Amino acid sequence: MNTLPAFVVPLLAGLAWLQAPAVAAQGTAPIVLTAASAPAGLRPALTRDETAFADPLREAQRTLPQAKKRFQAGLPQGDQFLISVRVVASDTSFRQASARVLGWRGNTVQALLLPEEANSASPMEPLPVSFPETAVVDWTLLRAGGREEGNYVGRYLDTARQLESLPFR
Repeated sequence: MNTLPAFVVPLLAGLAWLQAPAVAAQGTAPIVLTAASAPAGLRPALTRDETAFADPLREAQRTLPQAKKRFQAGLPQGDQFLISVRVVASDTSFRQASARVLGWRGNTVQALLLPEEANSASPMEPLPVSFPETAVVDWTLLRAGGREEGNYVGRYLDTARQLESLPFR
């Protein structure tokens, strides 16, 4: 198994954190939500979301510690560990966002929040974020060959969309 040298992950994390002050100064730093830290206006939406996706959320959270250990042991070159988190979109709404994990410090995740799908004309750079592990909604281990592990909530949503598109007879 090819793994990155031990100094690479801290180096990448350090580079990401060097950009953080500039992002914060621009006022565009994303706010990653946890159930405990959610503003009152977002709590009803979070509760609805957690109720609707209870089973896949529970499975993603149950399996996250094993996935974390695999990440910390080192991934083969080309593999990526992605997580889904909820990010504040407005006073009363949030969106699900993907982040590429750089590392963990205890129970704090250090990651690069990936830009949304091509909604804007100008490409955006990933933003460095740090948040508690309890903010993780889902995780995906994306292999270099395209195979994925995890993605419990994502597969649930894909299946639900496919079922909704079926014609009724």
